[in-house]
Amino acid sequence: MLKRNISVKLAPQRWQDNAGDGVFDMILTFEERVFDLVVEDMNNREQRLLKSVLIINMDVKDNHEEAAIGAKLALDLCHKLEAVAGDWEEIIDDLIAAFEKQHKRKLTYYISFY
Repeated sequence: MLKRNISVKLAPQRWQDNAGDGVFDMILTFEERVFDLVVEDMNNREQRLLKSVLIINMDVKDNHEEAAIGAKLALDLCHKLEAVAGDWEEIIDDLIAAFEKQHKRKLTYYISFY
């Protein structure tokens, strides 16, 4: 995994290092601990813009096979969210439930605000 990661990115990415990059529409994590940290950070910020952000966790084990499967599932989830464009807040419960049923994967999600 380490060899593959070295070819993909310079160093591990931390939410704290990237959170100031701008306003995100969606934040996708692959470990519950990271999801909890992102949610906590967002809840501790002052909410000035009142712009919603969808935070989703899809637990993926840290091995080649699971990473490949997780990447495909993440892409599918992103495509489903893009298809509903700005109306995701209205249908997110149904979209997540359908995704979980189709892929037999449990997702955790939370809506926060900037």
